Amino acid sequence: MTVVAGTRWSLLLLLGTLTTIDIMSIDLYLPAFPAIARTFGASASEVQATLSVFVFGLAGGQLLYGPLFDRFGRRAPLLFGIALFVAGTVLAALAPTIELLLLARLLQAGGAAAGIVAPRAVVTDLFAERDAAAVYSVLGQIQMLAPIIAPVLGAAILQWSGWRASFWLLVLMGAAIWAVAYRVAPDSLPPERRSPLSWRSVASAYAGLFRNRPFIFYSAANTLLFGALFAYVSVAPFVLIAHFGFSTMQFALIFGGIALAAAATGALNIRLLPAFGLRAILLCGLGVSCVAGLALCVLSVLHGSGWAYVAALTCFVGAFGLIIGNLIASTMARAGAQAGVGSAFMGAGQYVGGAVVGLVTGWIGTTPGVLGAALLICGLATLAFVAAAERSSGYPIASS
Repeated sequence: MTVVAGTRWSLLLLLGTLTTIDIMSIDLYLPAFPAIARTFGASASEVQATLSVFVFGLAGGQLLYGPLFDRFGRRAPLLFGIALFVAGTVLAALAPTIELLLLARLLQAGGAAAGIVAPRAVVTDLFAERDAAAVYSVLGQIQMLAPIIAPVLGAAILQWSGWRASFWLLVLMGAAIWAVAYRVAPDSLPPERRSPLSWRSVASAYAGLFRNRPFIFYSAANTLLFGALFAYVSVAPFVLIAHFGFSTMQFALIFGGIALAAAATGALNIRLLPAFGLRAILLCGLGVSCVAGLALCVLSVLHGSGWAYVAALTCFVGAFGLIIGNLIASTMARAGAQAGVGSAFMGAGQYVGGAVVGLVTGWIGTTPGVLGAALLICGLATLAFVAAAERSSGYPIASS
């Protein structure tokens, strides 16, 4: 697409890398959980808490950064956030106790949250809605590499060195991102469009979003879509390994292959946007995900083979490439003048709602039927919220 080809690739690479900070900070150290527990003499639940603190810190941090990005522009808060991430990661690498590791993970999340809010705000500043969808698809392709690389890299680091080396790698990554951001990150919000910063103005900004029905409906759709993703990530290992009997290596290859399928459809989305438009592709992707979710349920009832289940999972997650970029572009286009607050609100909902859906799904069960039902319900609910957003919107997506 013209806008992507004409955009500075250094900026796209920066924004794409920023969107991987949270994923790398989670997936890179997951294989080290037992080693961390041994180091500190901690229980499994205490080590698991380092993940929960990070996820909820990401959600809360985004809500704080939103008003900061709208008041001080995009560049300064972003550089501060990356620096905070690096500082928190250094503390995590040196932490002598599990309590300090928990604090370090909270600081990490507080910094990483800036890297989630900033790309959406910058893209909204610089691109019209349809062009933004193409840019988000490019960012999505970069983002899809992280779940493929991080677990394998984390396991290799653990084998060659200790778990602290994973955090030192994140320190190097954060420092490199800060250096690139210092050189190429734009301050894309001009001073005349910046909002005042006070408790009253922040409360008014978030209250205004709640009165924006199209934005709220689209944000709810994002939350349910991420709920499906969290349910897939948290339950699929149990389903594929424990139930269907795939080996750990087979699961890693399947997991990576499904992520590649989503990246491929993201590339296809960029090609299709000029011909078919954002709305048609978004609805097509949602339709595919719903049909795939139904197929998962049917396969569970009929005791279908593991490979058939994998094929349906691939269709469900693969459809994300046709959905995520277009859905985020549609949501941010309805955020109005305060893109920072809108990005923060949507991002916080994605993480909190997604984590809750994943936890509830795992609590109900880790069977093929439970996962299939969770994905189908999330797919249908996402489609319903998108339809509600269109009905309440002042202009259709197709005209964008």
